[in-house]
Amino acid sequence: MAIIDPILKRRSVREYKNDPVAHTDIEEIIKAGEFAPTAVDNRAVEFVVIKSEEGRKALYDIIEPKQDFIKEAPVLIIPVISPKKSVLPIQDLSVASENIFIQATAMGLGTVWRNIDPKTAEKMKSYLKIPEEYVLINLIPLGYAETEPEPHSDKDFSGEKIHYEAW
Repeated sequence: MAIIDPILKRRSVREYKNDPVAHTDIEEIIKAGEFAPTAVDNRAVEFVVIKSEEGRKALYDIIEPKQDFIKEAPVLIIPVISPKKSVLPIQDLSVASENIFIQATAMGLGTVWRNIDPKTAEKMKSYLKIPEEYVLINLIPLGYAETEPEPHSDKDFSGEKIHYEAW
């Protein structure tokens, strides 16, 4: 399979089946995040995984605005990083998240980027006992999509957004 195939199929999923995700699949997906490029090859991104109904419900209660997929997805992945270990923590978290999205899609699972503002991040860090210096910018719900999203196609591509040599 060419890498473009899961990129085309990757769409935001906000409705999940109740089916569990195998532990080995979660690890394979996180492996893709862990092997993402990082600034000066720091490889400092770490991941908090929430599978329990209690944990998902607690995060649902913390995060505003309320979105049901936070408590309904069978797995939540929170990428975190210490700025003491990375010169570009936001970029490192973003690239790791994208690798997770692509790998999950290739494995038939759905994801969505749920942005986390700094105030909410502090509450999440407290609840999850994440060390104070760590940064988190998003939460990734993971599970089997309730309905299969329509993939991107060539009609979605705009060559007009490409500027060679200069604007």
